[in-house]
Amino acid sequence: MTTRRHSDPQRLRRDFPILSSRIDGQPLIYLDNAATTQKPRAVIDAISRYYSRDNANVHRAAHTLSARATTAFERVRGQLAEWINARSAREIVWTRGTTEAINLVAQSYLRPRLHSGERILLLESSHHANIVPWQLVAEQCNAHIDVLPVSDGEIDLERCQQLLARRPRLFALTQVSNALGSCYPVAQLCRLAREAQVPVLVDGAQGLPHFDIDVQALGCDFYAFSGHKLFGPTGIGALWAREELLDEMPPWQGGGEMIEQVSFSGTRFAGLPFKFEAGTPNIAGVIGLGAAIDYLQQLDRPALEAQEQALLRRALDGCADIPGFRAIAAGAQQVSLFSFLIAGQHPQDIALWLDRHGIAVRAGHHCAMPLMSSLQLPGTVRASFAFYNTLEEVDQLVSRLAQLVAEQRSSVAVTSAVGDWRRPLEQVYAARDWSQRYRALMQLGSQLPALAEQDRSDRHRLHGCESRVWLLLNTDANGKLACQADADARILRALLGLLLNEVNGKTPAEVLALDLRERIAQLDLQRHLSPSRGNGLNAMIDALLDFARSDPDPNTHLD
Repeated sequence: MTTRRHSDPQRLRRDFPILSSRIDGQPLIYLDNAATTQKPRAVIDAISRYYSRDNANVHRAAHTLSARATTAFERVRGQLAEWINARSAREIVWTRGTTEAINLVAQSYLRPRLHSGERILLLESSHHANIVPWQLVAEQCNAHIDVLPVSDGEIDLERCQQLLARRPRLFALTQVSNALGSCYPVAQLCRLAREAQVPVLVDGAQGLPHFDIDVQALGCDFYAFSGHKLFGPTGIGALWAREELLDEMPPWQGGGEMIEQVSFSGTRFAGLPFKFEAGTPNIAGVIGLGAAIDYLQQLDRPALEAQEQALLRRALDGCADIPGFRAIAAGAQQVSLFSFLIAGQHPQDIALWLDRHGIAVRAGHHCAMPLMSSLQLPGTVRASFAFYNTLEEVDQLVSRLAQLVAEQRSSVAVTSAVGDWRRPLEQVYAARDWSQRYRALMQLGSQLPALAEQDRSDRHRLHGCESRVWLLLNTDANGKLACQADADARILRALLGLLLNEVNGKTPAEVLALDLRERIAQLDLQRHLSPSRGNGLNAMIDALLDFARSDPDPNTHLD
């Protein structure tokens, strides 16, 4: 029997090397655990030991290194099967993660069985990985998709029964919402599906990181998860499926490893689970995942979950006193994750502010666009906790959010008095460090003239940006650029102001003669912007340069 040790967060933090890091001089406060978790030293060391001592391909070679690698690799399969209470290790298929596992089921299980006019049942709050694969199959088979709505984080069980009565070919469930933290009654939903004779797939990417699961007790037919959200490596995950279903499913990908005999007249495939594991697998990833499972099995997971719930309560209670704060409803059962908004603040601007103070959160639609659309939200800020987070870190989050709101109120007073966006533009260029430049950018973003509501339309929408951006590409009567722009996020409005300052009043030839990227690079913005915001900046520059290259007629306004 595994000996469990006490789950003291301060002691556990020492197991995670990255948590001692500093970001721009500030101690790292990592609250983006729903996107990926940090890795304990045990996982890092296990991967390093494999590459330094046992590196070899698995299953086929006769030499000692391959035997050692194969033994370690297959040990983890058995370890995982035992941990989640699978009936056999044959029911565990290695994948790159939850996304690939769901695609495997969509193409190998559902597609051969799905006929024109039949239905698939999805959950409104699902991650895109549990939506798009089913849409692809539905399009291929001319099938229909039904959606089970989620209201205030809760599922209407009566409506679920009504949709199951339509006899969908599969019910794709989410155990825990990655966007809201809602924890759904999966066992109860699986029971309703069994009564309707509908097979169930469960996306467990956000469930298994918080609590142990028993796939037989859940009553599902497929369960998918990702290692990197489970304190393990990236690029590895698994699909659990009932053996009788896997037996019936054809291989999804072909190649080495998944065959017994190949000739030009035909191929005989390997048995379970190998017929679904074409090519050289992620051996180091599997070994790292095994180390993560070993690590978690040493801990008292119910105690860890209680610790995480204490963090969640502290955060929600503290933020409730911040003017304009709004937590997005997640229902009665919620893991240690919450999404929120602050009146007058765009989620991207909040995340950038927190990053300045060493606090890592996530902002955007969280790969849950249908849910955000139903909530009529462009996105949210998401803070997600793990057992290595502390109450002191939660207090820092609350304090920095309160500081942001207080400084914004002060900034609004200054903005209304100044009213000229060119003054903060000058301050952006004159700033001596990032802190000064950030303040000037936020001021610039708040003072850039807004577009009229009718111009903030899809016709003028610039795609490729993290937030909504609108760009009106015009020339004046003299053939010089006279563009206008707007965005949801203040940081993007500031970037647009910088670009408009560079190109407006110049002819297309003059704009093309500029090294626009180098001009912006001199401000050292890319080092402080997220990759997605950097991509958005490049998309803005590309749009302006493409317009200049088109040599627009000065008598034609593209508005």
